[in-house]
Amino acid sequence: MKKKLEAYSETLYHLINFRIEQFKQSKNMIGIDYDAFMILQVIGSHYLKNNTKEASNWDSLWEQTRSSRIEEFYSSKKLTIFAVSSILDLPKETVRRKITYLKKKKLINHTTKLGLLPHEKLEDLMKPFASKEISSLSKFLQQLKKHKTLDQLINFKD
Repeated sequence: MKKKLEAYSETLYHLINFRIEQFKQSKNMIGIDYDAFMILQVIGSHYLKNNTKEASNWDSLWEQTRSSRIEEFYSSKKLTIFAVSSILDLPKETVRRKITYLKKKKLINHTTKLGLLPHEKLEDLMKPFASKEISSLSKFLQQLKKHKTLDQLINFKD
């Protein structure tokens, strides 16, 4: 008979599998290493945090990313290499090298005036990845619900 895992172990097991899937997809679908992927995530997070009022759905968000208005937005609220370095706790030089790499792959743009911003071609790579990411997240949450750990996690108190 299979021994049932404790809720904590069950949650960690599914979280680790979610992260492994994310790591594999970032390499396979986008063709970048995990540090570069996380830099893209910080840039995306910055954009979403400062733009959520305008983007009510998936398509409108991508439309905004493609628009020239994005440069106007970033000129007043720019994201810097130093900020990304601080957020991810990575050396500034590492972030700078990864930014150069991401620029060559046409995933981001970077200027001293505007800071870091998504490249207009980012949508082509990220839309299929984001779709798989949502599917993986859904499966992760379904597993937690199935094993009755979702509520425990939601109600977790430190």
